[in-house]
Amino acid sequence: MIRVLIVCSWGMSTSLLVDSMLAAAQEYQYELIVEALSAGEYLEKVEACDVVLIAPQIRHLRKSIEKLASSVGKPVAMIEPFHYATMNGRAVLEQVLRLLPRNTQEGKTAT
Repeated sequence: MIRVLIVCSWGMSTSLLVDSMLAAAQEYQYELIVEALSAGEYLEKVEACDVVLIAPQIRHLRKSIEKLASSVGKPVAMIEPFHYATMNGRAVLEQVLRLLPRNTQEGKTAT
């Protein structure tokens, strides 16, 4: 199981990206949980996730999010603005997989 936390502004447009990521995960047969939370809500969930992604519209908070995520050993990255704008869940899922250590990718149920 791969658990992704997306930190965003309000979560409205990000919910479309979440749906696209879940569809891509199903296609690749990965078990995936994606939660999109606002910058004010994510603090409590960082420890429970495998990867933290930052939506482009809150890039001004990147340093504080990176500081918190790294303090609990979680990889963090900005979502590519083009992939966010086009709601390309497959590309964002691939970004998540690149951030994970190999042993965490055992969420894959088949090839």
